[in-house]
Amino acid sequence: MEVRNKLFELYQNLTPVALPNWLSPIIEDNNSCIKSYVWRTENLRRIRLCELHIRGKFIAESLVIYPDFQYNAPIFGTEYVKCGNVKYFGTIDFHPLEASKEYSDNYIQKYLGDQEDRIKNKSKIYDLDAYFSKKLWIKTDRQDFYEEYISKLELYLKRYQECTKKCEQSSAHIFQKGYDHHLSYTDPAYGIIKSYYTKQFARQYIDGFLFDLAQ
Repeated sequence: MEVRNKLFELYQNLTPVALPNWLSPIIEDNNSCIKSYVWRTENLRRIRLCELHIRGKFIAESLVIYPDFQYNAPIFGTEYVKCGNVKYFGTIDFHPLEASKEYSDNYIQKYLGDQEDRIKNKSKIYDLDAYFSKKLWIKTDRQDFYEEYISKLELYLKRYQECTKKCEQSSAHIFQKGYDHHLSYTDPAYGIIKSYYTKQFARQYIDGFLFDLAQ
């Protein structure tokens, strides 16, 4: 799992943020392991990473980066999923907090304009009609493309660093809360986690950790 290493390579001053009291950094049994991390750094209030490993069946890394509330910059989101040795899935995006052309020009086209437009407008996994940009990088394959994913992740993270250094000040709390609320009900993580843990834990993990403004 290289997402955490890439994050520390590009962000030099990450400060750990305490997890909720009910959540241990590592939850492990004979068949599964789930690791949860949160950091913050300048201009970024929350950088959360989940690493989920179901032995012999499933591996996933999910990273989401939230700007400080005074900045209306996009939320950075990415994940890579390996289902056994038969299916691989990856996404990277600047999740726009507003749907206007002006917002897209300022935050998406400005920093990702040289990247290809997304190849899909519909997905069985995500609701692409809300909080996904035209520059969403998304790929599914039966061959592992992790090295390609990490290379693209580095490019997007470096562009995101540029974006969050130059973003305009504008209260974004309500927009980030809207993002968390929407993703808490549309992100596939709930179905995956409840398959291996309890429904109660899955909902608490989604609403209390992955998308903690959803509550």
